[in-house]
Amino acid sequence: MGKGLKLKAQDHDDLTIISAYLQDAVTVVGDFNFNPKSRIFALMVNRYQWEEFKNKDSSDAKHNCKRIRTGCHFENVIRVTSQNIPQKDKTHVLELLAIEASELENNNVAIDLIFAAEGLVRLEAELIEASMQDIGEPYPAKCHPKHEILDNIKNA
Repeated sequence: MGKGLKLKAQDHDDLTIISAYLQDAVTVVGDFNFNPKSRIFALMVNRYQWEEFKNKDSSDAKHNCKRIRTGCHFENVIRVTSQNIPQKDKTHVLELLAIEASELENNNVAIDLIFAAEGLVRLEAELIEASMQDIGEPYPAKCHPKHEILDNIKNA
């Protein structure tokens, strides 16, 4: 077993790589935390290990479906806002689709955590300073996440 991933992001390109590794991660609202004093937004996710998934058509594909607990944090965060996220329901499950960054008019950076069902958490930060780290051992996942668009292309 490897030690798991440990990645840092300091620009848009780095954040794109972290986004790719976190695609289809699942979490619950209760695993979000923003500390305005330290200006750190942190979350725990169950990351799908895409790098372990070999060939979905092979007979042992189901054995390659794994998830691992992963901690993520973003520094220099000034403000956190959200849309379509039930803040009071701490057990509400969310599926992370992507992380995107864009420059704001005030020269800060908007870091958008985009979830399924039009959920969004926007972090306003002075700059991109993010990291993710796998924690513990991988565990079996029921199956790999499905994407209708990708599955339709493969079957065409």
